[in-house]
Amino acid sequence: MHTIIIADRKTEYRQQIRRHLDGRQGFRVVGEFDNSRETIRHVNALEPDVLFLDVELGGGSAFELTRSTEHLPKIIYTASDGFHAQRAFDFDALDYILKPFGEARLDAALQKVSSPAREETSAYSKVPSHYHTNIFVEDGRRMKRIAVADIRYLKAAGDYTIVYTSQGEFLSSSGIGLIERKLDPRAFIRVHRSFIVNADYIDTCHREIGRLCLVMVDAQEIRVGKNYMSNIKPLIL
Repeated sequence: MHTIIIADRKTEYRQQIRRHLDGRQGFRVVGEFDNSRETIRHVNALEPDVLFLDVELGGGSAFELTRSTEHLPKIIYTASDGFHAQRAFDFDALDYILKPFGEARLDAALQKVSSPAREETSAYSKVPSHYHTNIFVEDGRRMKRIAVADIRYLKAAGDYTIVYTSQGEFLSSSGIGLIERKLDPRAFIRVHRSFIVNADYIDTCHREIGRLCLVMVDAQEIRVGKNYMSNIKPLIL
């Protein structure tokens, strides 16, 4: 059963999506909202699998909304035109559909939700043959070389990323998604939309309110996001 939140400024579009979903097995709407504040609050609380998100929600700040949630569902953006389409896919949109919605177009979007090809896969599934063992990070006006093996974990900070190492903390101007593609997934595991951890620096893990929490060697606690559990499961016997 896929849980869904619908976020749109206009009641008519929320109702159209709900009516369509009511006739489809395997989908359950858990909330409808017409503003960013309530959408963010309920996405974090309910952790839906899918979010139908109006690109103009909150005065055109829908993309900023996705950076404000702790939980990141699969997002189907909705819009009155295709102007924001490229930006939506830059934000990892599952789909981008135009208003007013056609039945066939909604079905196509739902098919992507159910498709096995879109399900979360283990970070171990595709591993390039070579990764750099050293990288350079900004250190004042210079670029400092650090060993990749010394990186303990990385944390997203808006458009930037904080790199925590045995030598201290460094701020990268690259987003965490870009950095993730440069790291060996056999060692570096995306466990949350805001965190990538080096498995060698995980000290312990425990359950907390039904969720897995990692404790790093420096005592930093990092909760594993619902959408990233499949990445950490290969390490658990």
